[in-house]
Amino acid sequence: MTPKESIAQEQKKLYAYLVQKGKVSSQIAENQPISDSKDSLVPDCIRVCKDDLAVAGAVAHALDIFHLEMVEDGIDIKFSSMTDNWLVYDNKLCVPNPYDRQLLNDALDWARREGFDNLKRGVVSQTYLGQLLAVHCVSDVESDGAGVDDKLALQVVDEIIRHAAQKDASDIHFMPGRTDKVDLQYRIDGVLRNERKLDLKMHDAIVRSVVDTRSNVQFHSNKQQDGKFEFKLSQNKTLNLRVSTMPVVQQSSASLKLVIRLLGNNMALADLDKLGLSPVNKQLLIKFGGYPNGMIILTGPTGSGKTTTLYAQLLHMRSTNPNRNFHTLEDPVEQQHEGISHTEVSVNLTFAQALRGMLRQDPDVILVGEMRDNETANLAYTAAMTGHLILSTLHTNNTHESIGRLMEMEIPTAIIATNTTAFVAQRLCRSLCKVCKVEYRLKDDPERQAIYGGHPLLSELGGETRLFKANPDGCNECGGKLNGGEKGRRGVVEILEITPDVQVAILNGVNPAILRREQIQNGTFKDLWDDGIRLLLEGVVGFKQLEDELKPYMQDRLKVDTRGSSTPTVGIGLSPQAITSSVEQMNNL
Repeated sequence: MTPKESIAQEQKKLYAYLVQKGKVSSQIAENQPISDSKDSLVPDCIRVCKDDLAVAGAVAHALDIFHLEMVEDGIDIKFSSMTDNWLVYDNKLCVPNPYDRQLLNDALDWARREGFDNLKRGVVSQTYLGQLLAVHCVSDVESDGAGVDDKLALQVVDEIIRHAAQKDASDIHFMPGRTDKVDLQYRIDGVLRNERKLDLKMHDAIVRSVVDTRSNVQFHSNKQQDGKFEFKLSQNKTLNLRVSTMPVVQQSSASLKLVIRLLGNNMALADLDKLGLSPVNKQLLIKFGGYPNGMIILTGPTGSGKTTTLYAQLLHMRSTNPNRNFHTLEDPVEQQHEGISHTEVSVNLTFAQALRGMLRQDPDVILVGEMRDNETANLAYTAAMTGHLILSTLHTNNTHESIGRLMEMEIPTAIIATNTTAFVAQRLCRSLCKVCKVEYRLKDDPERQAIYGGHPLLSELGGETRLFKANPDGCNECGGKLNGGEKGRRGVVEILEITPDVQVAILNGVNPAILRREQIQNGTFKDLWDDGIRLLLEGVVGFKQLEDELKPYMQDRLKVDTRGSSTPTVGIGLSPQAITSSVEQMNNL
């Protein structure tokens, strides 16, 4: 076989894999000229494919060698230096281009000097190698007596951001401790995970560079500072990053804790069809979005996915009725979309000020990121009463608590009852890995059967109900023991629609907590646990995941009367005269 034929044969294997994985079309693959040499096979494929991770997978398949896609905890990684293109992982010598003989010879020479014997071959993408170097190798890099070079610090933080984005992290935390090391942590699926320890000098250079160079904010080492910047992950994807620093005590001195928040890292979920909503809840949100005016309030703790759900509804509303004028007020603006105007509030432009100015521009649909004070809430309800559809958020534990929260913000009860369309509460629960989740019967867990077995969705089959739980050992799909059989998150939702009956109860001063319990007991309201048990039966989550995020199941299922005594409920407790009086109040508004 001639050298040209050998090159053509290897190239055919690489493109066959890329076609199979949907990275290039068969027509493009067939029309590629033969590379000049084997060394150029990998760069030529990357130029066509625009995905070096996929090309690394193709090389591993063609050469039948190990592909380093994700490192596991407890397995050592050995690097030569920040500038060399190889590493040793689990007795495998991994390089970005195994066809490059000079690169392989240099790597093998280094490996022999370091005492490595009988190494197996492996491939790692250039992108992932850069991320690993940034995360694992920076502690050995210092400039001559003057700390770490800013250029190197920026290179390191760029690779850390790419690595975090690849892992679908929502935040990056740089946590100074009691030593001269700093913990690098990623928040993934709501859980903060230790990634690596960084040298303090590198950390200080990163903080200074991120604030001063990236965020264009004059750096101060003794005060809290905020900043923002954009980061281009690829030709088609840009992240908005929010930066926050905070002085913290470190032994007898002080250092800066740095948190970088990644916004817009997973915009695919901003779609009602991809949120995993129950058919009933999805149709309710679609119905509410079609109303010409009113208030839709989403509630839940920080990080519960409120903004994602609001955007999913907003985008669905725009797709069904694009002739409306859409405008958002946010702090910060997390996503940007065509056909929607976005305003970011700041110390110089509050929610109330921006909302007051926006109402002069005749919008149809307004998203107010958060109602933080009574001025903003009053303006939002004024907009809802004057022909605008308002979407906003509150921080409460459930839908019914939002009624009391608004009252505390001095919104009149009559205004709440007659201008609120619905309250929506949401939590995010970690999902079970689809590959390694463990099946069992409810009767195998007698303690939980005693608590949950009476739920209508579980009582039909009794103890024979088949459920799933996480495999603590995990698998390759979910990341092994590090993630413990969990991968991704799923929203658990409850919706309190303000129907005429609920309006009457609110106007008559029924305690929201009593109203909630009575509605759950008479079946007119499905709470977070009802939606969670739906996901439980679908095999999406387990009991532990629900219990970690939701209040105890029985808390809102204890039978009480309107005086709070432990007796059977007596309904909302409204006389015919009281109902008539409440209806007259609404008619007079």
